[in-house]
Amino acid sequence: MPGMAQPLSAEKLGAWEAWAGELSGSRKAEFDDMNARHGVTDHRAYLQPMPDGNYLVLVVIEGPGSENFLPSVGTSDNEFDHWFMKSVAEIHGMDPSGPLPQMAARKL
Repeated sequence: MPGMAQPLSAEKLGAWEAWAGELSGSRKAEFDDMNARHGVTDHRAYLQPMPDGNYLVLVVIEGPGSENFLPSVGTSDNEFDHWFMKSVAEIHGMDPSGPLPQMAARKL
C-alpha cells in the first residue's frame, strides 16, 4: 500500500478542498476511470493539520499500478489526467516537468 505526504500551505486549503470536492462529486466518474486505467483500486487522501498552521495531505493508493501512479498519469494523453496533474502541481506547488515525488517507503 504505497503512500505519500505532500505539503499544503494554509493559503491553498480552500483550493484543495474544492478540488477534493470535485473528485468526490462532479468529476467522480472521471476520477474513478483514471484510477482504473492506471491500475489503482483504492485512492484515499487525508488532511493532516500541522502545528505551524499548514497541512500535509497524506495519500494512500492501492492496486497493481500504485507504485507508478504519478509517472503513469503524468505521461498520459488523457484530458482528465492532464487536469488532475495540473491541479496537483498548482495546489502543492510542484513543477510537473521536474522530478515527481516518490511514494513513501514502508519501514515498519
